[in-house]
Amino acid sequence: MIKFFFSSIGQKIQIAFTGISLAIFLMFHLFNNMVLFTGADNFNKMVQFLKSIHLFVRILEAGLVIIVLLHIINAIATTIKNRKANNGKYAVSADTAPKSSKTMIWSGLVILFFFVIHLRYYWYTFQNMAKDADFFNLMIKNEFGFLGHTPTAIFYIIAILFIASHLKHGFTSVFKTIGMPLKYRESIIKYMAFIFWAIIPSGFILVVLYIQYLSKL
Repeated sequence: MIKFFFSSIGQKIQIAFTGISLAIFLMFHLFNNMVLFTGADNFNKMVQFLKSIHLFVRILEAGLVIIVLLHIINAIATTIKNRKANNGKYAVSADTAPKSSKTMIWSGLVILFFFVIHLRYYWYTFQNMAKDADFFNLMIKNEFGFLGHTPTAIFYIIAILFIASHLKHGFTSVFKTIGMPLKYRESIIKYMAFIFWAIIPSGFILVVLYIQYLSKL
């Protein structure tokens, strides 16, 4: 079992299921962000509620960290194995392979950098604020690392577009990895996957633009 876990197919399966888990997390994270549109009071109450159940949230965050690490480690290991197997070249011709499939590792690194920035300036700051603090005002703060700061907001939008590209190719790979028949795979990619690689990233971009709008009032 352990041998299979670290085999090429085992690592691909880990990438697939950790990727799905992260996509689901993004969906729920967007729901939390959308509370911004209902006003400062509602957003502050939501964050205060999350602080009131901080132990449960910490358990979820620990699980998320494990999922992220598994996804990154297995993605890097699989990329290295593939390149060694093909003497540093892709098995598919450069003319026929989708650009997203050839740049997954690079888009993943950009997303990881974005993830670190986001944790440093939002997650870390939120942890050190009092339960009754004004979290809404922090969201629109006009300093580097916060979304009221226009260059930072632009970086967020670029990173979100990378995430969308990563998810688009990722969903295709997931259903291939688990062996789903082509006719069902195409249907799922067309409808369900569209929600994750198009609608959800668009929602995050709307949040960024809304924060930019609020910060200029």
